Amino acid sequence: AGMIPPATFGTDAQPACVSRGFSESDIHVWKSTLDVSDAQLQAFARTLGPDERERIGRLRAEPDRIRATASRGLLRHILADYTGRQAAELRFTYGQAGKPELPGTADSARLYFNTAHSGDLLLVAVGRAPFLGVDVERIRPVARWDRVARRAFSAAELQRIEALPEQSREEAFITCWTRKEACVKAIGEGVWSAFSRFEVSVEPGEPAEIRSVDGEAAAGADWSLYHLEPAPGFVGALAVQGNGWRVRTGTLESLELET
Repeated sequence: AGMIPPATFGTDAQPACVSRGFSESDIHVWKSTLDVSDAQLQAFARTLGPDERERIGRLRAEPDRIRATASRGLLRHILADYTGRQAAELRFTYGQAGKPELPGTADSARLYFNTAHSGDLLLVAVGRAPFLGVDVERIRPVARWDRVARRAFSAAELQRIEALPEQSREEAFITCWTRKEACVKAIGEGVWSAFSRFEVSVEPGEPAEIRSVDGEAAAGADWSLYHLEPAPGFVGALAVQGNGWRVRTGTLESLELET
């Protein structure tokens, strides 16, 4: 579970975005920008379902509506390649905490996915693993991060952050938050109800690791945690229940999004 090298997103690391050769142990993490052209945005909007349009329409700020439209359109664009269906044909169901899922079909193995974005950076994780979650955050100053950490982190996590040099603590806080968020998204529960269930490694530069789940180290060993470096100034995490995953990362170039 623990000693997994960080996944970087070079342009030479493009997984084949098709279900052919996509095995039970494969997990792909795609990176894309949400800063798409007006033509691409309109094309993406045409693929969305009524529930997505309604949800996006409730967002007050136009930049948020644009990002959400691009995010859902890109997700559909990616999943269409894996399922062999048209992007507009895809129908989602939603779990208790609003986590979207693709209903299974009789002729293909079940596909699971999770998305995260920070600013204009989008990550989409796709795999056959039922419990997978991804998160990404921009590394930035966080006001009163220690107050948030006392509420959201374990005593051991907080102690490890406070033991770091002062200039490293905010990055460690964001790293820890991102890893725990990926875990919570993997199980599809609300953040505050499940944040305390997972204890993770926090120090920037050390291997990503889930040290315990519900206080049990053995349960933590049944999870895999990957440190992602999608772009300068950002930190990401991928959490998957189980071990032995083959994680590949790729970047969706704008040429692939021509409409």
